[in-house]
Amino acid sequence: MNPPPPPVIVSPAGRRFSVFVKLASIGALILLLQVPLFLTNGVLTERQAYRRQAVAEIAGRWGGSQTVTGPVLGVPYAYKTQVIRSKVVAGRVVNVEETELTAAMAYFLPEALDVAGSVETEIRHRGIFDAAVYGTRLRVTGWFQPDFAAADINADRIDWDRSRVLVGISDLRGVRSVSPLQVAGGQPVEFASADGTAGECLPLAAPAGSAAAGARLDFAFEVALQGSDGLQIAPVGKITRLALESRWPDPSFCGAYLPVKRQVTPSGFKADWEISHFSSGFPQAWTTQATQGETMLGRIGAAAFGVAFAQPVDGYRLAERAEKYGLLFFVLVFAVFFLFETTAALRIHPLQYGLVGAGLCLFFLGFLALSEFLATGPAYGIAAAACTALVSLYAWSFLRTGHRTLVIAGGLAATYGYLYFVLQSQDFALLAGTAALFVALGLVMYVTRRINWYTLAAPGGAPSDSQ
Repeated sequence: MNPPPPPVIVSPAGRRFSVFVKLASIGALILLLQVPLFLTNGVLTERQAYRRQAVAEIAGRWGGSQTVTGPVLGVPYAYKTQVIRSKVVAGRVVNVEETELTAAMAYFLPEALDVAGSVETEIRHRGIFDAAVYGTRLRVTGWFQPDFAAADINADRIDWDRSRVLVGISDLRGVRSVSPLQVAGGQPVEFASADGTAGECLPLAAPAGSAAAGARLDFAFEVALQGSDGLQIAPVGKITRLALESRWPDPSFCGAYLPVKRQVTPSGFKADWEISHFSSGFPQAWTTQATQGETMLGRIGAAAFGVAFAQPVDGYRLAERAEKYGLLFFVLVFAVFFLFETTAALRIHPLQYGLVGAGLCLFFLGFLALSEFLATGPAYGIAAAACTALVSLYAWSFLRTGHRTLVIAGGLAATYGYLYFVLQSQDFALLAGTAALFVALGLVMYVTRRINWYTLAAPGGAPSDSQ
């Protein structure tokens, strides 16, 4: 028999260079693996666009996010203006100043506005996508006290008989019904389409009936709406009060004001708002003589407040946040493999590193795909279990012992479990993630504390003196 070949003696400089080359190749591989992560993010963006399109189709047929503006009391009046006209006098053209009446509209907001309603929600589906929709009946009460003199409006003629109460609803497709307007001392009157004098945001109008200068005008009506995403009320009263309740367990209070009282439970929520006109940023009366109606209605709409019927954190948002931790997965797993190479004289080919990285990338794609059909918890668990099994079984082929494989499997399972906790705890995500990095770095320091990196053997060669 031929004698075995003599062992290859590697110089210390050669050992250090081989370690450097291995670390550089691992770093380059980690950077290369960002490409499939980027492609997965592209798939995520595409699926989110499909869902937005499906939600938009549902909203287009059911009704979009609703904002109720008003009621607003509109009163026609006329004021005197001086105009210059050309006339022929004694055969000559001369300019003559004349006085004439010009028509305008004055708008008065309520002295008090109370809105109360109960919102019934449900989930509508379009293919595999769903959207939250709602129906509600709002009871609107309050009173006006229009006074041209108090509002510093110069009016030479006021047409109280043509005064009207205007109401704005942002998406008229969602209007189920509007009850007749009930004013104190008058008969109920039906709402009809306005002529657009106050702008397109106030499309409903009803005769004001007994409106008069300085007189209190009480009103009451109900509006039944359906919509999606959210419901908001514009605070047009000097004092605006809103009371809403619903069985939706995940409300997101939105707009310019938060409720003064709220109660949120798994069975639903109740919320009360109370807004003073001092913080609204618009006056309680204006005219078309001095202000464009669209400008004022824009300021009123900016002060709207209410509730959005947010769905719990879905798989798309969790997958998007999880992808941000993809680099951490690669670094942790590859660091463990490199430590095994260093301390156990193993040889792991860069291609094997790459296949493990590809398996880690599949987790994000699997979670995204499963989350479209399952709840986020089961979808995450199945994807994490499949990825852990895939990587661990493959690593068994080159780690040589079940003990090392269990280290990989246990580490991956713990990392996936902790990541799920971080993703669910939005308020503590930064703290939890930072703590995990400290622990991971501490473990690496502890395991490598006795390795003499200057006399480190080449991967696959004789083990270094780590005792």
